[in-house]
Amino acid sequence: MTSESLPLWFDLLAMSIAALFGGALARSRNFPIYGTLFAGVVSGLGGGMLRDMLLGKEPVAISNWIFIPTILVATVLGALLFHKLIPIQNYFLVMRSLALGCLVAIGSQVALNDGVPFASVVFLGIGTATFGGIIVDVVANQRATIARQAHWFGSGMLVGAVVFAVVSFYINFWLAVFLCIITVFCLSFFSVKRNWPSPMWPGQDVSSTS
Repeated sequence: MTSESLPLWFDLLAMSIAALFGGALARSRNFPIYGTLFAGVVSGLGGGMLRDMLLGKEPVAISNWIFIPTILVATVLGALLFHKLIPIQNYFLVMRSLALGCLVAIGSQVALNDGVPFASVVFLGIGTATFGGIIVDVVANQRATIARQAHWFGSGMLVGAVVFAVVSFYINFWLAVFLCIITVFCLSFFSVKRNWPSPMWPGQDVSSTS
């Protein structure tokens, strides 16, 4: 099992992208300034803070001064540029899919290095990528993306986290990071482009999850 860690800039980049689009989405939903800032910060930092608290650690976003200012800047940029970011569907989808892949890798790596069981590594990898967005959806009185028809975003994160845990444990850490990001990206991106529906229970109506 590896004890290697991803560099700080990788964490900041992934969280900043999530905050950028969190701010842009909040602005497109007509959130006020405070609501937009809250949405961006939670989108960027919420998953990582949940992960650290579940692991009994001080959240890195609290202990390291650089995270909150960086995330706030990314949120403001997203809010100011939302009219350019949101309409460009391919760009939005590419960046969102990459951010999810990076966040899954970050969450899985932190959990794996903490020595938690395999299932917990997968859970915390997915949680790092999704928890912030879930909070924003709840605050916006919308159904969380992972709980509705969202193509293969959830499945992609699940497979990506499993790939990271297995490859990192048995083969190589950096290969695990690469394969995790590529797996999440490909399943998320192509499921939207080719309109693959979310996996459903037998006999379930797809429209019921829209």
